[in-house]
Amino acid sequence: MEFLLVFLILPIIIYTVSSISYLLFKKWFIAPLIVFSVLTILTFTTFGETFFFWVIIFTVLSIITSIMNTKKRKSTCA
Repeated sequence: MEFLLVFLILPIIIYTVSSISYLLFKKWFIAPLIVFSVLTILTFTTFGETFFFWVIIFTVLSIITSIMNTKKRKSTCA
């Protein structure tokens, strides 16, 4: 179950949250802050300290998604 969560469910959720938060707030850094905060809380309450590696990976994924949305938005507006 953890394998499915880490490699399938969480990346889809993070991509969706990053895209929606960029559309709502028009700031690229809001989604990574939300992702990092929520996953850090879940690390210490649910998963354990070893999950923190995945917190960093998913935060980077959120940053990449947010910046891609920023570039895509600027290219369609120009």
